[in-house]
Amino acid sequence: MKKIFCIDGGIGRVITSIPAFLKYAKNHPEEEWYIMTYAWEFVFWGIEELQPRVLHPEAKGIFEKVFWDADEVVQPEPYRLPQYYRNEISLAEAFDKIINETDDHSDLPDLELSVTLNEMMNAKNLVGQAAHAALGNDFPKKKIVVIQPLGSTAIPTNIGFYDKGLRSIPDYMTKRIVEAIKDDCIIINMNGGENYSQFEYVINIQQQLDIRTWMAIIKQADYFIGCDSCGQHIARGMGTPASVFIAGTHEVNVSYPDDFHIIKNDSKFYPSPIRLSNWTTELAEQLNEKRTNFTDEQLDEHINTIITNIKATKKRKNACCVKDVK
Repeated sequence: MKKIFCIDGGIGRVITSIPAFLKYAKNHPEEEWYIMTYAWEFVFWGIEELQPRVLHPEAKGIFEKVFWDADEVVQPEPYRLPQYYRNEISLAEAFDKIINETDDHSDLPDLELSVTLNEMMNAKNLVGQAAHAALGNDFPKKKIVVIQPLGSTAIPTNIGFYDKGLRSIPDYMTKRIVEAIKDDCIIINMNGGENYSQFEYVINIQQQLDIRTWMAIIKQADYFIGCDSCGQHIARGMGTPASVFIAGTHEVNVSYPDDFHIIKNDSKFYPSPIRLSNWTTELAEQLNEKRTNFTDEQLDEHINTIITNIKATKKRKNACCVKDVK
């Protein structure tokens, strides 16, 4: 039996498939099977059970050498599971149901990502240089917070950023959060590249960094603040506590409400049938816009939770020690 799983979509979907594949590897030790991703194969690097099975679609001869004699090719799609689009199960559980053909998720392994010692040392050096340049000699006394306010669908306008999918943290909220934590934290902007908002008191590492480097930075960070984008999944895989803004999507589907502080208001959520069709998609996006509007009292409550959570974290002084590297 030769089986190939093809995982498409964004990096968050690929990351959340890892626990299901680890479970599959445990339950099928003798089977020949592979994983093909379309862009994100590097998230599997360092995971002993999975790295040798990962294929890239552009590798020379892959169709003739691997796909031609396959017995089954499976393309898991969580958005076609009623339990998923009804917000009853998470992405990880949806992949488990499809890949392992089960509704029992009790034995689903924890999500863990891997980075090398060299990647950790490089990340620590980058953060240290940026923090020293911005803060002088006081930077070692502060905790490191990585912030990712913008999702992949955010676009710049002349009055700020607009995210049609409502996944990004609104600018007014980002500014309030940053102002509240700036005195006690080194705030590293994961969206600090060209054409992105340059928030005051936030450090933008000047050179363009790849995702593996951000994985290492988030691993050594004390806290993560983000939106429904790849950073939150990396934080979960690195064991970094987080606060995550949710508006245009549902926290059960796309985040980790049992582990993370979810920044949301009480407005009703209107699901969008993404990847099924375009039924009511525009309507759902319009109706969910109120989920981006917070009263001062609501926002203050969430900011106080963020401050409390950051203070409760134990500073990762030894983040680059060998024992911390998977």
